[in-house]
Amino acid sequence: MAIQKPSHTFTKIHRKALRTNIQQILFFLSFTVLINTFSFAQDLPKNNPTIKPKTTLDSVNVSVDSLLSKSVNLKEQDSLKNDSIPKKKGFLEGKVTYKASDYVSINQKDQKIYLYNNAEILYQDMSITAGTIVIDYAKKEVYAGRIKDSLGEYSQLPVFKQGESIIEPDSIRFNFDNQKALVWNSKTEQSGGTIISEKTKKENDSVYFISRGKFTTSKNLEDPEYYFLIRNGKIVPDKKVVTGLTNMFIYDVPTPIGMPFAYFPLTKKRTSGVIFPSFGEDTAQDRGYFLQNGGYYFAISDYVDLGVMGDYYSNGSYGFRLQSAYAKRYKFRGNLSFRFENLIRSERGFPDYSKSSIYNIRWSH
Repeated sequence: MAIQKPSHTFTKIHRKALRTNIQQILFFLSFTVLINTFSFAQDLPKNNPTIKPKTTLDSVNVSVDSLLSKSVNLKEQDSLKNDSIPKKKGFLEGKVTYKASDYVSINQKDQKIYLYNNAEILYQDMSITAGTIVIDYAKKEVYAGRIKDSLGEYSQLPVFKQGESIIEPDSIRFNFDNQKALVWNSKTEQSGGTIISEKTKKENDSVYFISRGKFTTSKNLEDPEYYFLIRNGKIVPDKKVVTGLTNMFIYDVPTPIGMPFAYFPLTKKRTSGVIFPSFGEDTAQDRGYFLQNGGYYFAISDYVDLGVMGDYYSNGSYGFRLQSAYAKRYKFRGNLSFRFENLIRSERGFPDYSKSSIYNIRWSH
């Protein structure tokens, strides 16, 4: 009988319990993986028919917040470029040129330019020549007037030109911005006649309003022998003159010859209209004061016209005339006239008194 220590026995039993077979475990795992690789699943047979899903559209619109949407890089144009509000115009739309003989003075404090003696300013289609001109660029206006010479008399009256319109006033104020003007004591020639107005307002290039204007065909514009006084009127250059109360003055003496309103056509084309008479005094034949060559002109057609005119003298003499001209280009032309005059010389009871009648017919072809 052998005797063994307990400690030795305990040690052998402990080592046997902790021992493992690693080769068997690896073999088992490899076999399991191989079986799973070559195995197939078994499908169950289909006993029921396939039911297709029914698609319906949702009627509720879901709005997506614009902040959640992706940003798109777009090149947008500034809306101010297509703004309906018109841009404010600058001070001047064109170039201004000015000059003067004596001096050109610029006052920055008052924002004015002073021109003196033979002053001239040009702006677009407008020009002004005068003795003195003041340009106020703070108010966008120009002032033009006369100057006094060494004898105290006014000279170098302003001349205002715009397009085909020419005005010769004593003074003028013109606005660059709205193209309006105020004119004092102006003289304007319109279709053979002259309009002398105390005050004229230029509304635009085609409309003028006048106050207390004189319409005359006299050559002496400083003291016309006769004129039609227009209290208030409207002038459309080269077209018409429309007035209110108008009556005729002879040497500044009013006459009953007048109209509550008047219309004077102004045109460069041939048209029918009144022929204003000339006024004067016949001292050679002692017939007194007269009105001559007054009447009416008829523009019948492009080939023929007719003028009816008459004369009247303060001593009782009178006369009238008919004149007609006709023409057809490259074929013929001519004129026909008839004249009748009842002439009285001196006064009845005087030795040199005489009375005669004249008939005259003339035709040239």
